[in-house]
Amino acid sequence: MKADAFPLGLRLDEKTCVVVGSGDEAELRTNHLVSAGARVRLISEQPTPGLVELESAGTIALFRRAFEEPDLDGAWLVVQTDRDSSLAERIGRAAEARRIFFCAIDQPSYSTFSHLALARSGPVTVAISTNGVAPSLARRLREELERVLAAAGVGEFAKRLAELRAKTPPDARRETLARAVSSVRFEGKLALPDDVDE
Repeated sequence: MKADAFPLGLRLDEKTCVVVGSGDEAELRTNHLVSAGARVRLISEQPTPGLVELESAGTIALFRRAFEEPDLDGAWLVVQTDRDSSLAERIGRAAEARRIFFCAIDQPSYSTFSHLALARSGPVTVAISTNGVAPSLARRLREELERVLAAAGVGEFAKRLAELRAKTPPDARRETLARAVSSVRFEGKLALPDDVDE
């Protein structure tokens, strides 16, 4: 049995990250990495117009060609978005040799990490993982959690807590903040379908 993934929140500011692939998935993963402050090196034979715009703006480095192993030089992590198992195996070996974390989207057997579905509301982020085996469930749970967090105003509540924390003496913070969040709770239940159709 495969071990559970160990979730992390990576700080990628100014770190080189590589995306290999084309289409909407490559654009999505590239934008996520850009949002995290990474320096993105995109290897794409058919980049989307959105990716070409990012290159034109100087936001990413775009190489319009097939993947080459030196593309991983100096990288912290690499994402492959095209469903190509032979390429995933090749990149996986090269990444492993360089100790670079690698994710082949929808090909968990080649990957050393999987993307977490992130539900955000202001400074609050909730991460959902299915260890790469049920990404559609993770995506749906993210949508539901974002809806619940937004409806409750969690982002604004977190900002008010930050203000309270800043003006509370350090020796009183634990008790004061624990009291401030003591009534936070979920009400209701999560509904799942009885049957899963193929």
